[in-house]
Amino acid sequence: MAKLTRDEVKHIAKLAKLNLTEAELDKYSNEFNSILEYVSSIQNVDISGIEEEHHLKDFVGNILQEDIVRPSLDTEKALQNATEGRKKGKFVKTSKIVSKEE
Repeated sequence: MAKLTRDEVKHIAKLAKLNLTEAELDKYSNEFNSILEYVSSIQNVDISGIEEEHHLKDFVGNILQEDIVRPSLDTEKALQNATEGRKKGKFVKTSKIVSKEE
């Protein structure tokens, strides 16, 4: 099982815009790895004798529905809760998403 490094946890925190202390980095590194270890252990559960409840291949009906044209949300109403600093014309400005490579 691969473990998350402190640098990876630091990167996750950066993406979430969290400023973690060194102690918090250690704490969350341990917690993330504990969760990953648990999820990994689930993969070892023997389910060979368990019959599946249902599967999409057994579904024979049409899951599509007819498209219905409806009026969309008015732009002004959509922007009514956006702060002035976040509005740009008829759009909402968002923060830049930083990738790991940057």
